[in-house]
Amino acid sequence: MMKVEEKRQIAGWIKDNLLESSASFLVDYRGLKVDEVTEFRRKLRESKASFKVVKNTLAKRGAGGADLMGLEPLFVGPTGIVFIQQDAVAVARILKRFMDEHPNLKIKGGVLSRDLIDAEKIISLASLPDRGTLLAEFLSQLNAPLITFMTALISPVQNFVFVINNIIDEKKGGASMATVPKQEVKQEVKEKKEDRKKIIIREIEQMNILELSELVKELEEKFGVKASAPQIAASAAPSVEKEAEEEKVEFDVILSEVGDKKIQVIKEIRKLTSLGLKEAKDLVESAPQPVKQGINKEEAQKMKEILETVGAKVELK
Repeated sequence: MMKVEEKRQIAGWIKDNLLESSASFLVDYRGLKVDEVTEFRRKLRESKASFKVVKNTLAKRGAGGADLMGLEPLFVGPTGIVFIQQDAVAVARILKRFMDEHPNLKIKGGVLSRDLIDAEKIISLASLPDRGTLLAEFLSQLNAPLITFMTALISPVQNFVFVINNIIDEKKGGASMATVPKQEVKQEVKEKKEDRKKIIIREIEQMNILELSELVKELEEKFGVKASAPQIAASAAPSVEKEAEEEKVEFDVILSEVGDKKIQVIKEIRKLTSLGLKEAKDLVESAPQPVKQGINKEEAQKMKEILETVGAKVELK
């Protein structure tokens, strides 16, 4: 059985990855074959993402430690977490394409920029452009109805200053607006404008890609214009086929055949994985099965050699 300290470390690892990832998607991988899981991992690595099968009890503990208790109801049945380092949209596209080809894969939900999202929103991410394109669309929204937009932003500031000046006049016994130095009014207006610009920029910067997409749509409706991102020359777009293959850094150790020494194989698997007797026996008897997944080349090769010395056949994928 897994030791208490090992459980604590795994839960801590899950918590750290949930906190450090730009997004994390939970999936049910039930029914996927070993080679399909391997293919899924390979596709995710191309977009700087990783897939880890987790134990629900430890995953719940990790989610709680990351202050993401809303994820806990999703940890039911076979669960894997896709940890995303960079582009959540690109990974959502990979998920959607893979699900179209492998219906056994199901999305449970996930988290995007610390916000909980359901499976439907993850699927909707796949149809969005990247964040840079969305920002370009947002800027195009500001450019088209610029006068109207700036009027909408500035008017509340002007009204605010007007009200303040009236209060000052009343306290002075009905003094005219002309008695307030124009320079002071201009400076106050200028400061308020600067504050509003900083607030707007900060809010946009903190939006996740779904929120930014919704903002673009609302601006389209508000000002009656259609956003359009700058066109990029086709020749400048990188081609997936032309990208150099990244060197493989993670390997899955697959027990393909047990051989004649089943008991010895079970013993070695227990040593290599810390599985209990029943779990190790079930793994061996249901071969082909992954013994360990997502490990480095040196560790994978060493496991392969150990298992082959007791008559098993092992593949590295």
